[in-house]
Amino acid sequence: MLKDFASRKFEILFLIFIITSTIVVYLGHFDNPFFFDDKHTISENESIRSLENWSDFFTDADTFSSLPANRAYRPMVTLMNAIDYSIAGGLDSRYYHYHIFFWFIVLIILVYTLSKHLYRISLIDNKYAGVIALFATAWFALHTANAETINYICARSDSFSTLCIVASLLLYIHPFGRKWFLYIITMIIGIWTKQTGVMFFPILGVYILLFEEDSLVTNFKKDTSKNIILIAKKIAPVGIIAISLFIFNQYFLTPSSTNSTNYGVSRFEYFSTQWYVTVHYLANFLLPINLSADPDLAVIKPWYHIKNIFGLLIIISMFTLMIKTSLKKNLRPISFGIAWFFIALLPTAINPLFQIANDHRTFFPYIGLFVAIPYGIFYLLKKYELLKKYKNVVILASVLIFIAHGIGTINRTKVWSSSETLWLDVTQKSPNNGRGLMNYGLTHMAKGNYENALFYFNKALKLLPNYYVLHINLGILYHSINNESKATEHFKKALNLNSSSPDPEYCYAIFLIDKKRYTEAEKYLNLAIQKSPNHIRSKELLTEISGKATNYQEEIKDLENNTKEINSIENHIELSLKYYDAKNYNKAIETCKEILKIDPNNANAYNNLCASYNQLKKWKLGAEACKKALEISPNFQLAKNNLKWATDNIDN
Repeated sequence: MLKDFASRKFEILFLIFIITSTIVVYLGHFDNPFFFDDKHTISENESIRSLENWSDFFTDADTFSSLPANRAYRPMVTLMNAIDYSIAGGLDSRYYHYHIFFWFIVLIILVYTLSKHLYRISLIDNKYAGVIALFATAWFALHTANAETINYICARSDSFSTLCIVASLLLYIHPFGRKWFLYIITMIIGIWTKQTGVMFFPILGVYILLFEEDSLVTNFKKDTSKNIILIAKKIAPVGIIAISLFIFNQYFLTPSSTNSTNYGVSRFEYFSTQWYVTVHYLANFLLPINLSADPDLAVIKPWYHIKNIFGLLIIISMFTLMIKTSLKKNLRPISFGIAWFFIALLPTAINPLFQIANDHRTFFPYIGLFVAIPYGIFYLLKKYELLKKYKNVVILASVLIFIAHGIGTINRTKVWSSSETLWLDVTQKSPNNGRGLMNYGLTHMAKGNYENALFYFNKALKLLPNYYVLHINLGILYHSINNESKATEHFKKALNLNSSSPDPEYCYAIFLIDKKRYTEAEKYLNLAIQKSPNHIRSKELLTEISGKATNYQEEIKDLENNTKEINSIENHIELSLKYYDAKNYNKAIETCKEILKIDPNNANAYNNLCASYNQLKKWKLGAEACKKALEISPNFQLAKNNLKWATDNIDN
């Protein structure tokens, strides 16, 4: 029966069946919304709303994102986002999913083609190469972990750059593609999609070493220098182009404002933690039951922690297996697959990123495991003569694996179907993730359930006390429940914490507009646009309030009248801020003193009093006011900043 399976007709029909099954499994994902980085690369990115200046995507990395710190040079991603926006006629996530899924289907076919080629040139009896390749392809197509990448629109950088790398290797293998250097074109496209595309260069080197110059592996010591020169000549053109393009993109086309490096940890601490992260990734490959859209893995200290040492031992074991299997021609797909896995992991293992681990990063590395493991299983079954004896058991086990992954993928697709389901899953899988807790709180706030929202925000605040986005959301929440002083406190904290994102200014402007403080709102919107010229929401809001802005005196007059009518602490606080913004510091001081007559323990009043005294250069009075504010609220960051401002000048 297995001989029948090896027929060309069966392979084509089964490949069609795999593709059809994949479509069925992912059928529910096309309506899934934008998440995470989709916001600043798509929803709020003015650059993708027109294809007229598409060439700018390749010369100006500012077009990639509305957030200065996130402007990576990935012009192919920006181009694809712009194409999808144009076809959809707006922000319709379905068209993005259609486009991503089309290339996923193409990649499935390429994975089959590559794995079959590797198996055919390695097996003595290669009639089973097609069957093993079909198993590897089905596993790849339906694997639950890959759903994290396919469901996440911005992760198209991972899936499409992987496609380019696989295509490049196949073009190199094909005589026509090698003759005309077509593999270099796809490699360049891959690098333009994501920086990890540069890893095609070492992957190609391993392929040449194992499958084209196989005698070099077993006889390497006989003429080491000659062998190294021989391999170097073959990969030199690709290596020079790949490295040169990567350096040029990173150092000349990537804006200086871009910052993906986590400076909160040392490079070695991050790297040693990746030993354990590798185990996490391997576990999710074998049994993907702990997938999270936003994992809460943190840096593990000290570096010799048992988790890290365990991870290091696993890595050493895999490297040992890789070397041993490289010495035998019929085992080299295993060696190649393991090498692919580690080469693909290397960029995120050595460069300290803000997220220690991310489950969509494994899409590219897992290709190596999909090549190595099915072949290794076949080898063991064949070696111990289990294939014929337990043929039906093997077939049944394979079917059950595919069904299990199909069900798992359907479930992950449901998790990604809405903000509420996604962030609930994150809070369950990653309970120490402050961002996950905050985002789940947002789903409650959207439904008007402010008590639950505040509960999750406060839990997040314990983990991320200086996360500017969290303070923005706390400001919005307190404004929604009419606690204007707390709202102002958190908005101001967000403004002080972040210097690159336009969101603090934009959201505070919305708050000011709601309070009819149009002149101030206009000022903050202009600051937001100054930070990020392609932040479309700030531009739209600025246009909307155009003509509504009045001078400070009119706004102050309105506030004074409102304060007389409604003698509340919030109105007085707002009035003191308005006097401060109008540079009428004496009136601001007078208003703060009135507040303190009503509420002697009002930290905001003492803070505003301190800031006003500081502006008048009455540093000692300012310091006294801020000290009182901190006695009442020890964690009041604005008061700490103003106190430092005062004390620094007292000393002078």
